[in-house]
Amino acid sequence: MEVHDYFKQQKISLKDVKSRDFVYSNDLLSLIGSEELRNAISNRYEISKNIKIELDKIDFIYNAVQIYTLKFVTSRLNVSFDKVVPSFQKNLNGKDIVFFEIEEAVDLNGEVFSDLRVEGIYDSVNMFFEARKLTQYINYLKNTEGGNYLLGKLDESWKQYYKSNSTKVDQKVFRILSEGDELFLKSINTERFKEYGIAETFVLTCLELFTISRSANKSKFTISAVALSESSIDLIVAIDNPHYIEGLGYINSSISIRNQDQGNTSIGFYSSLEFNLAKIEDGKLFLFPNKKVENIKSELTINHTVSVNDFVDSYKSIGTFFQDYDKFKLDYFFFRDTTDPDELRAKIEEKIVSHNSPFKGIVELADLFKKDKVGHVSNLASLLKLCGLAEMLDINFDVKFKLRYLISNVLLYGKNDMN
Repeated sequence: MEVHDYFKQQKISLKDVKSRDFVYSNDLLSLIGSEELRNAISNRYEISKNIKIELDKIDFIYNAVQIYTLKFVTSRLNVSFDKVVPSFQKNLNGKDIVFFEIEEAVDLNGEVFSDLRVEGIYDSVNMFFEARKLTQYINYLKNTEGGNYLLGKLDESWKQYYKSNSTKVDQKVFRILSEGDELFLKSINTERFKEYGIAETFVLTCLELFTISRSANKSKFTISAVALSESSIDLIVAIDNPHYIEGLGYINSSISIRNQDQGNTSIGFYSSLEFNLAKIEDGKLFLFPNKKVENIKSELTINHTVSVNDFVDSYKSIGTFFQDYDKFKLDYFFFRDTTDPDELRAKIEEKIVSHNSPFKGIVELADLFKKDKVGHVSNLASLLKLCGLAEMLDINFDVKFKLRYLISNVLLYGKNDMN
């Protein structure tokens, strides 16, 4: 992969993979860079000895996580904003991207670095300009003729302002990724921000699932879907308790475990439902209930500033998010006698083709749900098949999240919002 491909979340195919279905605990812990966190995990899960951790496809996913984890070196540098000069540069597609020339930076050991040139990725550009309420203006200047000149003049005016208002100068931690000679600004944070990334989430998830599987209930788990980037991970884990729905397929209780380590996002656990469809080979739907059922919480989010012990302990709650099928089935709008499958198709189509749709331009997705393409959808099996084919499309993963929530809300609640 090209280096920028590591910044885009991508689905990791689990179909027909060869797996031993185990790794050793020492291998898992080797992914954790922080000694403090390694010790906390080892103590929490009592793995002072090297033990075999057994879980479906764990070694295959371990290898993928390791590739992403080892690709970059992360540095935390204290930087004063008056020591940074932003500029635009065209990328290979002719679009302006922002680079930052950092005149001086200091790491946690007091070592001084000079003249660093870093490319802004993820939301780091907005993080740099948001305190000065300039984000919208900078986005306007991108790809504008003379934009670099105007950006330079803007920066000069702020440098003059800082000279006479030194107490107004922000100083924060710049999290920088390095790969060879290339440097990337991942995010801008305070010192309270902790490095809880994709490796940490993968390791703790595997250890907690393994612990549950060895308990009295002997639960068996399957990792159904994985998506990765350098900074994000999404794992959908199903518990082996299938409920057969005649003519439609099997529904399993599942959870989605996510971590977006981009500086302004959180770690989360979400109740979900894995629908293995009967009418499409390898077809699956992942449905996300968005409200409490009988006062049962269906999601939990934590931020990247919690203490090490609180971060580790939060994974104890994973088992509570596998909800009983019976607790959600009354909310399945698409099971009701009054449901018209074609009306539900139309609700999905309406959102996909609307003027401000996040799915704009994805022709193959629109074609799946347009009436003039698919005709009248007369039964649930046909509707679910369309939804299953939509899940299988190779599209941007942030867009896929939105699509999953749209389909979930239509099928579960008869609404086509995406919240």
